[in-house]
Amino acid sequence: MDNRMLSGLLNPVRMKILQLFMTNETATVRKIAADMPDIPSASLYRHINKLVAYDILEICAENKIRGTIEKVYRLKNNPLLEGNQLFQKGNSEELFNVFYTFVMSLLKDFRVYLDTENYELENDRVGFRSYPLYLSDEESDEFLEDLKKSLIKIQNNTASNERRLRKFSFVILPGDEK
Repeated sequence: MDNRMLSGLLNPVRMKILQLFMTNETATVRKIAADMPDIPSASLYRHINKLVAYDILEICAENKIRGTIEKVYRLKNNPLLEGNQLFQKGNSEELFNVFYTFVMSLLKDFRVYLDTENYELENDRVGFRSYPLYLSDEESDEFLEDLKKSLIKIQNNTASNERRLRKFSFVILPGDEK
């Protein structure tokens, strides 16, 4: 997987589309739109086209519907598996570039949020902190497993009047103890 592909996946809409394909073997744009009603159709088509261009999705069938062609998509390559390979075997420059893109996407999201007319950090539940934690490898694994279980419970929530998109991002790495 190249850095461009991995960087492109940092987009929350494309990640949500990818999650949909983790639980559905195939889907049409109509199905994806039904699962993500808050995404304008023009944006949805743009994101799907990018996923096709990155070789993540492919067209596996075409259905004729009243004189038009409806494309059916499926995963071509699972970028999460390829991303894991990059993290295991990537050189330090590749890893730094991916991490840099990740951090820049967070900065961009925060800038967009601050540019909204009436942002309210507390009411919008916005927060960012760094917690220095002393953990054994086992404690770290247990912490991450508990976090994963919590995220799995809510990862398939859909947009509604009560729900808004919230990006949860985290980094865990050894600290400089000097």
